[in-house]
Amino acid sequence: MVVSNTIDHELEHAVLELGIPPCPKILLDLAAEARKDEPDLHRIERLISADVGLSAALIKTVNSPFYGLRTKVQSIMQAIHMLGLAQLSLLVTGMVLRDVLKGMNPLDMDRFWDASTKVAIISSYLSSRLSYIAFEHMRREVNKDEAYTYGLFQDCGIAIMLLKYPDYKQTLNLANNDAEHKFTEIEDAQYKQNHANIGSVLARSWGLPQSMYEAIHCHHEHKLLAEDKCPVNVSGKDYIALALMAERVIQLISGLNRSCEWQKGEQWVMQHFGINEADFASIAKGIRILYEEGSLNI
Repeated sequence: MVVSNTIDHELEHAVLELGIPPCPKILLDLAAEARKDEPDLHRIERLISADVGLSAALIKTVNSPFYGLRTKVQSIMQAIHMLGLAQLSLLVTGMVLRDVLKGMNPLDMDRFWDASTKVAIISSYLSSRLSYIAFEHMRREVNKDEAYTYGLFQDCGIAIMLLKYPDYKQTLNLANNDAEHKFTEIEDAQYKQNHANIGSVLARSWGLPQSMYEAIHCHHEHKLLAEDKCPVNVSGKDYIALALMAERVIQLISGLNRSCEWQKGEQWVMQHFGINEADFASIAKGIRILYEEGSLNI
């Protein structure tokens, strides 16, 4: 499977035929400035500040317990210096995605976005704990902001399919409860299209890193986590495995959003991170305690 070529072939068709929202101008402008040898931080500040809602959301997020700052930031420029351009861009992209999707279909997006945000938060938390969870196996770090952004975007194709296909909710329920077939196979059989393809196209057209859009494209291909030669690099595999762990933890804590994906992918996640069932049970218990204490807002 050559993911990049597949996405290249699908990109124009998907954007035009499936209603994938084009990359908003603010993200294009931010990306153009960030690519310069000497980015103008004041211009970036002006771009973000021009959107009052985005500015307020950015400062609120940076000042949240998620970042654990001792001194709260008071301005967009302080947020830029604290995050750095790469992480700032990821954070802003996630915020813009939420606004765009909710604007397309506000009635159906609340539940979808709530689920995606929970996966993003738990994925990010897990990424910061990997060196402790899998200390004998992990020899790398996973950036928590990247894990968070991936969690937001992983299932964004579902939002597009909800808009495109009136009966998609029934197909979604069927796919969630099928323990034998791949989630995307069920979608493909019904529509000759699936949310992983659509999500990867959206992520690429919005300028997310290659490791993310390739991971989105393959996130139901769980066996890829164990393959050395595959279209997803190590970072992409980390994103996929973290999100699947996060989904399972949320199911255990809330009893909601049941699906068969953990059943299909558990062994490959365990192998990828070098952990066992007892390790995962300990992880879930720790997150449940934080949640019940109110220290983890999911």
